[in-house]
Amino acid sequence: MSLFHPALCRFIDRCFFRMKSLRVLVFAAVFLGGLGQYSRAVELTPDQRAALLAQMQATRDKQPGARAHFREQKQSHLMKQPLVSEGSIAFCAPNKFRREITGDNSSLTISDGRTLWIYYPNFQEAEKYPLGQRAFFDDSISALTAGMNFTHIEEFYKLNVYQEGGGYRFVLLPRKSNLKRLLLQLTIWLDKDLLLKKTEIIMPGGDKSVTDYTGTERVSLPASTFAFTPPAGTRVTTPLGK
Repeated sequence: MSLFHPALCRFIDRCFFRMKSLRVLVFAAVFLGGLGQYSRAVELTPDQRAALLAQMQATRDKQPGARAHFREQKQSHLMKQPLVSEGSIAFCAPNKFRREITGDNSSLTISDGRTLWIYYPNFQEAEKYPLGQRAFFDDSISALTAGMNFTHIEEFYKLNVYQEGGGYRFVLLPRKSNLKRLLLQLTIWLDKDLLLKKTEIIMPGGDKSVTDYTGTERVSLPASTFAFTPPAGTRVTTPLGK
């Protein structure tokens, strides 16, 4: 049985991530991640970094879809012990994603590129976020999407890349104030095949989320993977308005 009442877990989750609708975009970025050893890190030169980003772009163009299982630990000043969750994530460049948390406090965050949904089956509630209607919201998504796709990445982030442990470590520091309100630093690890292994997100106030990924693979994903229709009886809210 969970150490937390489901309602308390939901409250903590809301406090931990100030805008849950944007959170999953950061997690989608992890499909570019990998694992390394800090003690043997060598920073890439600007030319090496540009060549690596070009290689990543070519890989995404050839196979835009990916999926993995994850195990996430959230550390917050609101909790004495880390909050652990597990589930699966699927992503298709440039802006389709599906992140499902399993267990007692299950949830689904999903977007087809036009609408973002967050669904809580235990509460029969869903939050709906239309995309392309709110400037601040969309600007923030563009910044986080840059972190996801590494396209125009240096417009939004100061980027350092290190080669280590047979893979790479990306350290992203936000440049713009709207993104700084969501995160202070995003670190992404890649293996030698540029596949996801691990990410670390540091939030304002020092809260942190560390996620390990297993079974990461590039696959073709049908459009139905990213489609969502609220089940009958679900209460739907629109936090940003209609």
